[in-house]
Amino acid sequence: MDETSFEQLKQAKEFFHASVMTIPGVHGTSIGVKRIKGKPTGTLAICVHLTRKRPLASIPIDEQIPLEVDGFPIDVIEHAPIIRCEATSEKRAIYEDDGKYRPLVGGTKLSVGYFFGTLGCMVKKPDGSCYALTAAHVLGEVGATVYQPSKVKCDEIGTAVAVQDCSQVDAAIANLEHFNDTGLAYIREIGAVTGTHDVGRADLPYAVAKRGVSTGLTHGSVVSIYYSGVAANRERFQDMLFIDGAGSEFVDHGDSGAAVVHRIDEDHNLVVGLLWGKSPDANRIGVATPIDRITASLGVTVLTPGDQVRSQEETLLGQFEAFLCETERGRAYWEAYAHNRIYFRHIFQHVPRLMVMWRKMPVTDMIMALREAMRDPDTRIPVKLGAHDTEEVMWDLYEGLGKFLQTNHHRMLQQQAASFCRLICGNIGNSWRNALHGVALDES
Repeated sequence: MDETSFEQLKQAKEFFHASVMTIPGVHGTSIGVKRIKGKPTGTLAICVHLTRKRPLASIPIDEQIPLEVDGFPIDVIEHAPIIRCEATSEKRAIYEDDGKYRPLVGGTKLSVGYFFGTLGCMVKKPDGSCYALTAAHVLGEVGATVYQPSKVKCDEIGTAVAVQDCSQVDAAIANLEHFNDTGLAYIREIGAVTGTHDVGRADLPYAVAKRGVSTGLTHGSVVSIYYSGVAANRERFQDMLFIDGAGSEFVDHGDSGAAVVHRIDEDHNLVVGLLWGKSPDANRIGVATPIDRITASLGVTVLTPGDQVRSQEETLLGQFEAFLCETERGRAYWEAYAHNRIYFRHIFQHVPRLMVMWRKMPVTDMIMALREAMRDPDTRIPVKLGAHDTEEVMWDLYEGLGKFLQTNHHRMLQQQAASFCRLICGNIGNSWRNALHGVALDES
């Protein structure tokens, strides 16, 4: 079909959409290859998405779907209205990948609050800063803390910085400010991401794969484009990709945000969309937002091998490292953190008495204070952390941590922890920069 004929087909589909959506059971239309007895014919058709087919004799004349519209054939696809494939800690799939992946890669679990989904792939902005891409309903709202894989402090990777949730786009990005890394242009079990592709009429049906946290690596085909309709929750969606697993499971709850890719080989994979929906009665059916629409709306491009990204020194954590290393004392603090951060995360997550102590701490306020120091070392060390006195919090922290380090013969770490607590407690109200450089607080 040439371009002119295809534009006429699109116009016929748009005109027909309004009227056919009034028929009971119809919840969407799209453009795809007509199938007869399940086999593609090679002819493009207007597809009508219907909850359940009925015998023709039982359907009133004004509810019957025509065989063609403006000379273009009609095909009927039977499935329930689309739902988001979101997941909570109470609604899980049989298979779920709880693995922690560093560096960050696509096809892995992201958690926000009690919800989780899939990190689709890494993307970047023109300034070289990198972000994790997933579905909007996975991240929820701008400012939400994002974890990989689970909602524990040592798994934080960043915060949601942009969310696009409308009829045409379901996508969001999270920065990586809690994790000093850019991530890799790679998707688990699929391979390297080398670009994107806008699925067009000549591609159908288009072979694709995805790696989701709930169903792992699955395969299917984009069988329809320009899929528009009404979801089960009555929200409208427009011009999506309709994917069929061809009899096999393709998607389940928790796979939201997975990148839908066309696999060339392990070293060459093209992202075509971002998964967000499924049919509740058929896990073989998935719905995705076209990737080009996502990148345009978020102002990003998909990260590929060899892309120029922002250096470690330019990241928030990198800038804090540079600030600390201005003095010998600060350099010692940084080296103690950098060499032992995985160890610290482990003990606070797995040693019972440290876990109990950590839960009693005003952790959110502590992290916010440190973030402010990273952004601007001239900010003042706060007198209070939430409702707690900063000095009291620091010495309670050291009492628990110091005893553990002493018991486990980590004398140097114990000394660094004590030194850091003394630095903070002796400079409350002073700026972080002055404290590090030994400049006393000006009381005037």
